[in-house]
Amino acid sequence: MNFILASKSPRRREILSNVGLLFEIVESDVDESTISKELPAHIYVQELAMLKSSDVASKYGKGNLVIGADTVVVSDDEIIGKPKDRDDAISMLKKFSGKVHKVVSGISVTNTDDLTTVTDYCSTDVYFSEISDEEILNYVDTYKPFDKAGAYGIQEYAGVFVEKIDGDFYNVVGLPLSKLYRLLKKEFDVII
Repeated sequence: MNFILASKSPRRREILSNVGLLFEIVESDVDESTISKELPAHIYVQELAMLKSSDVASKYGKGNLVIGADTVVVSDDEIIGKPKDRDDAISMLKKFSGKVHKVVSGISVTNTDDLTTVTDYCSTDVYFSEISDEEILNYVDTYKPFDKAGAYGIQEYAGVFVEKIDGDFYNVVGLPLSKLYRLLKKEFDVII
């Protein structure tokens, strides 16, 4: 089987590359605004992941497994995606300061042989220390985290704000690797 990653995320690409998976990258044409953020987060991310993997799979012939994913941050029961701009990023980080939030990722794998699709999700609690306004401004202006859900990358400098996590580290980065591995093994009899 060939693998296709239905995502332009450099973090997802890096996670899969680091485990030696050979894959092609094909961005889906899914309009993410079609899914309501009023849904529970674990349903929301699975729906988006499924739409992404199914969309790309429908464009390819047999012999491919298409991996779709979506990640959001949840704080006070509100789904938080990528920041719209600098002010939005600052506001997000202030909201997380000294508190716990969740990172929820949906994963979906579609087999192009028969368009069978399997989805799952992963949730991780992230505990932030208190962050000063100066630290937030410095982080946002230096690292420009505008392409990341919740306006931070745990694997980068923002890791200094994280006191601990309860769950899968790779989920917080953007792709729950262990969950994906188990899904591929159980549902498609594939070991990466």
